[in-house]
Order: sequence, then structure tokens, then C-alpha cells
Amino acid sequence: MPSNNPLTRLRRLDTSSSTFHDQVSNILYGKEYERWEPKLQGDDLIELVDYLDKVRHRVSPPGSPLRPS
Repeated sequence: MPSNNPLTRLRRLDTSSSTFHDQVSNILYGKEYERWEPKLQGDDLIELVDYLDKVRHRVSPPGSPLRPS
């Protein structure tokens, strides 16, 4: 796996950074990801899904009954 592929770049991000979610978005909406994503399969696909599941931003929409008033 090349060291600059999107999955490797995601793994290198600092999850405690205040810009973490912006950095993830920049990778997932970048040209490099667009070229890489159609070929994504097998273990790389599983690893990407697992990674995104672990780092997803859990925010309730405004006005949601799950959000405290």
C-alpha cells in the first residue's frame, strides 16, 4: 500500500486535533481519494469503514430530542 494513499493519510491524523474532522473531510473529498476509491476492496475497504466508524462525529441535529435544551 503506497504511503500516501488516503487510508494511510487518515491513519496518520491526530484524532485529538481541533481540525481533525476538517482534515478527514479534505482527504475524503480530495482528487487522490476520487482516484483511489473505485479500486477500494477487501481488507482496505473493511479498514476504511472501521476507521470511519471509530472517528465519526456524533452530533445530534439542532432541535433533536436527543440534544439537551
